[in-house]
Amino acid sequence: MNAELNRTLTIGQFNISRIDSKIVLGDEEHKVSPRSMEVLIYLAENRNRIVSSEELLSKFWSSVASDHAVHKAIAELRAAMGDSVRSQRYIKTVPKRGYKLLATVLSDTNVPAASSTDSNIIIPSDRAIHSHADRPAASSALQRMKLALELMDARQAVVGVGVSLVLIALVWITDIERGQQQEQELVIGVPTFRFETMGFDANGAESNRYLVEGLKSTLINDLSMLNSLSVVSLPDESGSSDTRTLAQPLPDKVSHVLQGTLIQAEDRLRVIVNLVRAADGVHEYSGRFDMAEGDLFAIQDTIVTNIISALEIHLDEEERARMKDWGTQDALAYERFMHGEFLNAQFNPVDWEQAIAFYQDAIALDPGFINAYLGAATAANNLSVHSRIEKKQELIALVAGIHRTVAAMDRQHPALESIRAMEMRMAGNEYRQEEAQLRQQILSGSPPPFAMAHYALLLIGARLYEEASQFLDKASEVGPFEISPDEIWSYRVALLPPTEAIDARKRELQQRPKHIGYLGSIARELAYTGKTMEAQPFMERQRQADSEGISSDYTRSVVEAHQGRLHLGNESFGTEIAPGQDAAFTNGVVSFINGDVALGAKFWSELHPLQKRWLINAVHSSEGYFPDAVLNDPRYEALLEALDVGLAWQRTLMEGVMVMQGVTDVALSATAYEHYQQKRFMGHNNLWPSE
Repeated sequence: MNAELNRTLTIGQFNISRIDSKIVLGDEEHKVSPRSMEVLIYLAENRNRIVSSEELLSKFWSSVASDHAVHKAIAELRAAMGDSVRSQRYIKTVPKRGYKLLATVLSDTNVPAASSTDSNIIIPSDRAIHSHADRPAASSALQRMKLALELMDARQAVVGVGVSLVLIALVWITDIERGQQQEQELVIGVPTFRFETMGFDANGAESNRYLVEGLKSTLINDLSMLNSLSVVSLPDESGSSDTRTLAQPLPDKVSHVLQGTLIQAEDRLRVIVNLVRAADGVHEYSGRFDMAEGDLFAIQDTIVTNIISALEIHLDEEERARMKDWGTQDALAYERFMHGEFLNAQFNPVDWEQAIAFYQDAIALDPGFINAYLGAATAANNLSVHSRIEKKQELIALVAGIHRTVAAMDRQHPALESIRAMEMRMAGNEYRQEEAQLRQQILSGSPPPFAMAHYALLLIGARLYEEASQFLDKASEVGPFEISPDEIWSYRVALLPPTEAIDARKRELQQRPKHIGYLGSIARELAYTGKTMEAQPFMERQRQADSEGISSDYTRSVVEAHQGRLHLGNESFGTEIAPGQDAAFTNGVVSFINGDVALGAKFWSELHPLQKRWLINAVHSSEGYFPDAVLNDPRYEALLEALDVGLAWQRTLMEGVMVMQGVTDVALSATAYEHYQQKRFMGHNNLWPSE
């Protein structure tokens, strides 16, 4: 396998680093997700045929994934390779059939001599380009713009707000020339950008005025370097104060005007840019970029990065359609949102924090972007499971604010049901209200998409595995442009016996190597089965990925208890366990592993209401580590009943299954029904074979 990962692979002009998930052209490299890299490799291995979305889904995704997963992977690969739906030089979309790799593919040392006439030329690794002089001609407007940026002197970048505008003009006009084959010469007129201040003192404003004063000459000089268009200077009054019109007269040959405004307000800078068609005043591109005042090089870099991202999406017809389907027409908002989606799926606190920030950026750019609100709520919900009490309270407040905002926009919006469901789960002790609401929704015959999966999760926590499995079979898949607060795949894995679950989670870690849930589960199960040395690297990787510490503390304590390092006879036991309410669940588990029912009950009785979610989600799996003497102790069953996660709660869910049977066609298993009839607590799940 290592040899396969390390072999040299060249696709078109690109050297592919499979082990690092990088696509390299000369000294420029783009990192893609491991799954997208696997899709690219698979397309390369099957380059002589069309590969369908269904085939890719079957090979690289779980059974609950949708075509959107494939679309996202293809879009990521195209962005990294400078490809687009319009040009399709490397990956071709075959309507209603799938995808085909167009580029030449070579592996290992089988590299032919370069041919100047081959549009899919291979550049061997020993001819990698390290200087601007040796760099091949850019094959797209975007690549040419990136080359122009690299050639700029750093001092030019200070007034290089205009460089970002070069990108706008270049990409749009070049695509217009190629796509529409206009006969008119492409001439851009550049007036001086307007400068405005809002509530800022004159001296402070003066410090950045030279950005605008130097902008016009910089724009003209940089644009004049490009062969695809001509550039002329316009009188200052040619740029109308009304950005939707053009002041007249304009020189006859001017086809487009590049307008802009730099606004300074306190410690913020805003750049507004418009590319306007002279014939009719149509805005062919508009962008607004906000940033903090400070280092001007960083500001310039931010503008360039933003506009590159926006235009890559704006000019790709397929991505533009998906952007609209997700619920926004703002390219930058969409770009921020997709970053958030990727980070949210990585499943660790650092990435969840970053995901929330990206979703919030998307909301700031497009306040009506409902899916961005839902994404932020989903990331907050995930993060809250693994956070301390104080952090949970902050996240609950965040989601409550999202709920109010979305409700103010549309009180009937279906996203509100998902957000309210997450609020109840985050509260920890509202699981009975959650059960009642889910039951009502399912009985209605038209439940929200998450209802069946959420009810399955409650069933799993109550050891009703067989019923949960059937509910998951009937759970709705997430649509291609929808966000779900569920991770249905992980629910299915929770139903597997430990040895099978370990293998399944290891496979998933290849795609999400910092998933703290999978890492912790694998480490605990390995330690429980006596493979403590094998458990160590997984435990350490979880510790590194878990900035909040709750989950990794739980894993460490369970592993050390299995190793005999945390036991009641050890004098250091009292100091080794973590203090405070945040550690109450973990300390209870360690006590039960060591056979002390009274001490375990003491810890669990101290659980904060916000931490009660651990009882609902994790008791059933933690019990696998407890000795039979604890599980069969009447005090343990009495404790579960006192905490309302015992017999009464289990019977509530059994009754729910029976009441909903006419709608769901899911009946209680024979084992569950027998326990219900005899009013006995079912302490072991009803799916795994009895040992």
